[in-house]
Amino acid sequence: MTLYASDVMVKDVITVNEKTPLKDVTKLFGEKHITGAPVVNADGQLVGVLSESDIIRKTTSIGAWSPNQAGQIMTKPAVTVSPNEALQKVCELMHDRRVHRVVVADASGIQGIITTMDILKAIANLGKERGKDAFERKTQF
Repeated sequence: MTLYASDVMVKDVITVNEKTPLKDVTKLFGEKHITGAPVVNADGQLVGVLSESDIIRKTTSIGAWSPNQAGQIMTKPAVTVSPNEALQKVCELMHDRRVHRVVVADASGIQGIITTMDILKAIANLGKERGKDAFERKTQF
């Protein structure tokens, strides 16, 4: 059974506008219990991704410039996948790009988001559905 991005993505995506003040972003992350979100422009187009790690890393740097908006410190471009992308490929992409979330998008825009936790949940559920351990060895050492 092949799983696809659309099978594990969270469809109710919380986004932040690139002009949103960082203090409002951190409040939103806390209220919604999330660690990152896609960043969109005024037209709703995806322009990047912002994570708690970005906020911590880029606002604690020593220097005269002090960012205060999401768009100033977001990671861009956002790492995206198609809803029809095989989950195996999504995992490889996340590993290779060293990211903890990818935005699922198509020509009509953002369709979902996948985090490492969503993938772990899918693996755990796959084992439950099959009625056995998803990591069962085929042979013993």
